[in-house]
Amino acid sequence: MIRPTRWRALAAAALLFACAGVSAETLFATSVRTFASGGRDKVVGSLYAINLGDATAKLVAPIRLRGESAVGITGLAVQPGSGTVYAITSPLSPVSPHSLVTLDVNTGHAELIGPMGADGSDAAFDPDGKLYVWLPATSQVGLVDLATAAVEPLGSPGPPGNGGGIAIDRSGTAFVTPGGASGHLDKVDTRTGAITRGPLLHGAPFPTGISAMTFSPSGLLLAINSNGGSPANVRLVTINTATGQVSAIGSLPDDTDALAFASGRSSGVASLLATMSGRTMSLLALVVVLAIAAGAVALAKSLRR
Repeated sequence: MIRPTRWRALAAAALLFACAGVSAETLFATSVRTFASGGRDKVVGSLYAINLGDATAKLVAPIRLRGESAVGITGLAVQPGSGTVYAITSPLSPVSPHSLVTLDVNTGHAELIGPMGADGSDAAFDPDGKLYVWLPATSQVGLVDLATAAVEPLGSPGPPGNGGGIAIDRSGTAFVTPGGASGHLDKVDTRTGAITRGPLLHGAPFPTGISAMTFSPSGLLLAINSNGGSPANVRLVTINTATGQVSAIGSLPDDTDALAFASGRSSGVASLLATMSGRTMSLLALVVVLAIAAGAVALAKSLRR
């Protein structure tokens, strides 16, 4: 007969096996919120872990520079290889606006690298570890020096825009949304800065803004669709890179303005389950059921002996 301790070991092994096949990366998002406090505007930033299945958000921590001053984040990007999370501070931040920081997604603690000298609305790494930002003031992509935070605009400047997202896939193809949710999903050459017109975006819940984008580990293009209000209503959406079709997943916290997949510290099975998609949950359940069935067969054989 299989003892209870062996049953527990089997169940634990099944869970670990299932979780081992699941990407350890979590979708993180940040919000930038402005409100009046004592006659003065106050800016706060929050860090969330997002369930990809329905966009449910769980607050991780407020974002603090050096653990003290509140800052807002408008762009997130994770460096390939090292897993270091870089972020762009909001121009509304009371301290260190338009700056490059690193961000601990477990604590919300940010460390300043330096002022960028330009207003970036979103950020993305290419597969070679180069960091790029979208510069809405000149509708250009900019290359960021990770040591100094200085930004080098690439290509010819264009007309000013209202925000925009940037995302780079595993092959190094960069996508931008300079015209928001009613514009096009364009491609940009990260060597020259040349922009190629892409498909017209359609189907977004709000026709206003696409303020941030990121690719999932499986290659799905995710984006933040905002109505541009104050506070801004926000939806997590997917974008079909071939057709421009925008499809809603669910509502995010008001004023959410950045997205990225990163490896955070797990606080147990419950926190892991909270960020899994429905498909992943189904696969996990299937593996656990199969493990239990295998255990039942082993028990039946032992009883017949």
